[in-house]
Amino acid sequence: MISIALSGTALLACLGFAWLAPAGWQRLVDLVVPWLAALVRRRALAVLVVGVLSLLLNAAITTLVGVSPPHIHDEFANLLAADTFLHGRLVNPPHPMWEFLESIHVLSQPVYMSKYPPAQGLMLAVGQGLAGQPVVGMWLSVALACAAICWALQAWVSPRWALLGGLLAVFHPVLLKWGQVYWGGTEALLGGALVVGAWRRLLRHITWPRASALVIGLVLLALSRPFEGLLLAVLALGGLLVGIWRQREDLSLSQLRALVLPVMVGMGLFLGWQALYNDRATGSFLKLPYLVYEEQHAVAPFLVWQKPRPEPRYRHPFIRDHFVGYALEEYQRQQSWPGLLRETWSKITRLAKGYLWNYWLLVPAVLGWVWQFRRGGWSRYAAGITLVFLAVLLQETWMWDRYAAPGGVLFLLLVVMGFHRLARWQGQGRVLGSTLVVGLSAACLVQSALWVKNRKWEYSRRDWDWQRVALTKQLESQGGTHLVIVHQGARQSVHNDWVHNGAAIDQQRVVWARDLGPAQTPRLLAYYADRKVWLLEVENPWEPEIKDIQKAVLKPYPAVSANR
Repeated sequence: MISIALSGTALLACLGFAWLAPAGWQRLVDLVVPWLAALVRRRALAVLVVGVLSLLLNAAITTLVGVSPPHIHDEFANLLAADTFLHGRLVNPPHPMWEFLESIHVLSQPVYMSKYPPAQGLMLAVGQGLAGQPVVGMWLSVALACAAICWALQAWVSPRWALLGGLLAVFHPVLLKWGQVYWGGTEALLGGALVVGAWRRLLRHITWPRASALVIGLVLLALSRPFEGLLLAVLALGGLLVGIWRQREDLSLSQLRALVLPVMVGMGLFLGWQALYNDRATGSFLKLPYLVYEEQHAVAPFLVWQKPRPEPRYRHPFIRDHFVGYALEEYQRQQSWPGLLRETWSKITRLAKGYLWNYWLLVPAVLGWVWQFRRGGWSRYAAGITLVFLAVLLQETWMWDRYAAPGGVLFLLLVVMGFHRLARWQGQGRVLGSTLVVGLSAACLVQSALWVKNRKWEYSRRDWDWQRVALTKQLESQGGTHLVIVHQGARQSVHNDWVHNGAAIDQQRVVWARDLGPAQTPRLLAYYADRKVWLLEVENPWEPEIKDIQKAVLKPYPAVSANR
């Protein structure tokens, strides 16, 4: 409520200034517009400025707030992929003690590797390799996504509105968050922007650079979020094929070659690489690691109308609680009509609140969609595929902002078109529409500033993830090598898991493992006989408002403490 009040104050301040002092407001506009106009006239420069500004902003936020440790399972899995690539491998061989080392969202058999597509891991590896920090890879991927959004919007709206869309992307809280965490989204956003921008340009004139941009976007979608990326690709390519068919009599052979050759070469290289990656990870050219992992562990299906799988045999109660408790319960809540409607509305509001800046951009987004539909032509098609994309997305059992990343550029397209319409609204001799555009933008910037403030507060809380980092450093400072066997308590959150390792487990100074009981654990102790063994007991307190603050007690492992 405080954030809404402050951002609302910014909006009212702009409206009040324009209403009470129109001459002063006009002088302010006249001061800013020429500078922006000079930038708008050079489209390539505008794209570059957007990208550089995003890079600097995310680097500044990390400098101000600090580098955050991984928190959710997805982040640890992506960091494992990055570590694997930095070791010069596509996948890791299975560990001899893999039953004790299982992690959520990580394959243990037939290989040891993240289940997720490799785009996020590759970008994190770039950041680690260039600067020694994976987060630098996130700065780069967010900057590229923002630049691509500006470039894509230039194909749909005038350059000044495309620049506004690019700047909105730079300061968007969702993208600021993606620039500080490791769970992904930006690569799919980048791919979606390239596809949407190239598709519209190819409808006007086919050139090989535009076709190449389309192929790069398609590959990025496949390497980041294959299901949602395929959905966007089908919708966009369907429109492209219809457009080309309508212009078939005007197409030259050279134009067809400029389209077909990059697509065939690019997609051929990608399919060959994907087949190789699948074979290394799963033993099948056609089977993705994600699908193998789901077959091994998941009960709840990916889509709400699919049937659940039989429950597999879990080796650890904690992992079972994640898949049979949290995940399956969310699926089951959507198996009745009231539950489905309730959860669908929750998904819609979650996406709207995230992508529309705490609902401040709801009016321009709706106005932009109506205007697109009324304009007809390809604008109407873009409005239609936005609705179709959202409708299919809501069929997924779970929903987070990164799932919708491939269509993020479509949401921003709606917003800038809505702003365009608002800017034309005049009342009583005052340009109220342009004032609303500036005021809403100011409200959004306040929301972004408050997000940074909240991020700094979250960083200072030192939740369970920070406890894990501190404990690792504490053990490493003692010298030697260590094995930490983790016991989760009855109230332990399934989202807070201490058992995660890197690509070269046996080379780590601290290895994290689970206890399989007195009959099995001696095998682990014998394998790591040269390590000092610890027992870590972790549990969440009852208070829901501090659910991430854990009680963590480290002590020598009872079975070996007498001998060490």
